Amino acid sequence: MIGFLRLIRNGRDLRHMPIALPDERQPEVRVVLHGLPVGALDVSSAHVPVSLRPFMIGLHVDPTVIGNTTPGMPLRLDIFDAKEAAVALASIHLSVTGRVSLSQGVLLLVETTGCHNRCVSPPIRWWRYLLAARHASRSAARGDRLRMSARDLRCLNAYYIVARPVFLVGVANDTSTNLFPMDLVGSLSSGEYLLTLRATSASIAVMEDSRRIAMSGAPAALHREVYALGKQHHMRSIEFASIPVAVRPSDLFGLPVLAQPGLVRELTVTDAHRIGSHVLFVCTVASEKGQTSRQLAHVSGMYGEWLARRARPVQSLA
Repeated sequence: MIGFLRLIRNGRDLRHMPIALPDERQPEVRVVLHGLPVGALDVSSAHVPVSLRPFMIGLHVDPTVIGNTTPGMPLRLDIFDAKEAAVALASIHLSVTGRVSLSQGVLLLVETTGCHNRCVSPPIRWWRYLLAARHASRSAARGDRLRMSARDLRCLNAYYIVARPVFLVGVANDTSTNLFPMDLVGSLSSGEYLLTLRATSASIAVMEDSRRIAMSGAPAALHREVYALGKQHHMRSIEFASIPVAVRPSDLFGLPVLAQPGLVRELTVTDAHRIGSHVLFVCTVASEKGQTSRQLAHVSGMYGEWLARRARPVQSLA
């Protein structure tokens, strides 16, 4: 009873499961954009989160397909399971807020305005939403400086039906060196690579100054060590002798990357944009080598349950 009363008082966040992403990058989903003049548009490999407060998504599109799209125009993202695509697992409602020019095409910026998640039954979904709303209302008391709204948290959880791989990001300039985990990243068909980092991060200035970034694929086997490095978001530099993973200099830029074999991607920053609570870095890939087997990733807990009911469980690390 005490535990239940504590749950009612404090609420509970909507869970994003840590999983080991299989090498074939399953589970697969398909993301379809509705509301443009051209009709439905598959954007499965053309989206990236760009802000968490408010929750905003960037959609990589050709300028010709968005026509005279204006701020406030309503759009919708439908997310489908690749094997059972008859009904969308979730629908996220959007409002156009602007655009960012890229080397090829544009990044259409949209703010989430609501969602419908069909991964669990309505009673279970709304009970969790109620607890999440209570959890959000107490964010200030917990010392959560981001303070996402309950609506944005619901939309974010639906968006994480698309599994988000985790990377360790190494940065440095003349005075600071740092290494921290991120999953707000994405590659585009234009060849550009995008990273979205909270504007309060101490590493923003380092990245803007050096214009260089190195990324290591985070192995699922090191998920506890990777999460321990999360505190580095608030640190200006790092003491490598005290961290729980072995690192080495990257081949091209000499930035910190995991010493063990795996994916290493080195990036050159071409532009940076402050969008909502975050800074969006637009990069080009200068070097990419290796592959990380069973990479750590995050996926919506409700989608994980949906898969488990169909005897297709994800490899949960929780």
